[in-house]
Amino acid sequence: MGSKNGGTEIITIVGAVLRAMGATLKNLFRKPITVHYPDKERKYPSRYRGLLALTYDKETGEENCIGCRLCEYVCPPAVIKVEMLKSEKRNYAKTFSLELYACEFCELCVQVCPTDAIVMMKSFDMPTADRREMLLDKDRLHRIGLDYEASWATGNKLRDMQTPPKAAAPAHKPAPTTSGADAAGPRPAETPA
Repeated sequence: MGSKNGGTEIITIVGAVLRAMGATLKNLFRKPITVHYPDKERKYPSRYRGLLALTYDKETGEENCIGCRLCEYVCPPAVIKVEMLKSEKRNYAKTFSLELYACEFCELCVQVCPTDAIVMMKSFDMPTADRREMLLDKDRLHRIGLDYEASWATGNKLRDMQTPPKAAAPAHKPAPTTSGADAAGPRPAETPA
């Protein structure tokens, strides 16, 4: 009885090893798909979203952030800190800091931004050996926004995608409704008491 169980275990193990070696042999002569980064630039998909950055208004050259702090309030790990500077024309972010080493890249900050001031970039290039370099201030976030290509997804575009579609107009006129008494149907016959 014990030898039969031992024999099936050996057959199972040998079968698993042969399947694993077969997968290795099958892939041995395939062309590698590894990108030799940083020597060769990797092509990102059109919807790729990586680093976070702050943007400037292309027409006026002013920063887009108005210091509303919505991104700070919505951030699940609470890695964004904003201090508002009130001005006569409009408000600005006096300070803006982002702890990138603890960011979840959930994109909620991008989605709630009313001015598209914070966006995600098509890059992940920020290698460092010191975590303090991952604490980004307003100037570094603006520089990232200038150095890399922005993702297609801004807060306004993402909100527009989530807006429910408008209801289609009815193809024909609905039949007129009847009054409440008629709609209930015939009443059952009353039984004498």
